[in-house]
Amino acid sequence: MASWSPAQPPRPHAGRAQLVLALLGVLSILPPYLGPAVSLELDVPADVEVVDHVVPGVAIALAAALAAFLARRGEEAERSLPSLALTGSCFLGGLWQAATHFPLVLEGGGPEAPWDAVVLHSTAGPLIAAVGLWLTFRPGGQEAFR
Repeated sequence: MASWSPAQPPRPHAGRAQLVLALLGVLSILPPYLGPAVSLELDVPADVEVVDHVVPGVAIALAAALAAFLARRGEEAERSLPSLALTGSCFLGGLWQAATHFPLVLEGGGPEAPWDAVVLHSTAGPLIAAVGLWLTFRPGGQEAFR
């Protein structure tokens, strides 16, 4: 005999934090292309910009969007191991962006790296890492380990 269970209550705010993370991932792609348009250029080869901004930004945006999709499916899916892996990979992408821009921050203020360009290029990584870390290890998300 099959048991009937009521539908889960609507979760209107589910997945919003993951969507913010996806948006940050998309925004992290823009500095190499937006910077020259607003006179905030850095003398960095294009292939380095792809490795530092585009590849991790796309990976973060996709992983966070999938995590948001899981969150919208229900509380169990949001606290599942796949969701944990997706938000953890967003943290690692943000950590990659922060680490690759650390030497740029150390050079900030010099003639080759004005502070405004440094801030534009190096802000998204730490923000993404912080949000990704919070989503991965927030209270209630630990059930994936059990």
